[in-house]
Amino acid sequence: MNCQTCGAQIPPGGIFYIGQAEIISGSDGILPDSEGSGDRIIEMALKEIMKGKSEQELMDEVYQQIKLVLCGRCRLYFRDMILDMIKF
Repeated sequence: MNCQTCGAQIPPGGIFYIGQAEIISGSDGILPDSEGSGDRIIEMALKEIMKGKSEQELMDEVYQQIKLVLCGRCRLYFRDMILDMIKF
């Protein structure tokens, strides 16, 4: 098995880590004022779908899961990259 970040060989019985991230679409429950009608909101959503995005691209906008096999050094890199993103 190899680290999926740096390619380092992980020997049989060796220590490795699974880095996992989920990106999930969120909502504060407030719908933008789009002339108020549910039909208008659906029409806008359908226009977005018809812009040529693939089914996978549309699904990735709602939910995406990323899993990586990591060596010890890349585990620290993965963790630090995520922690560095936190600003507030």
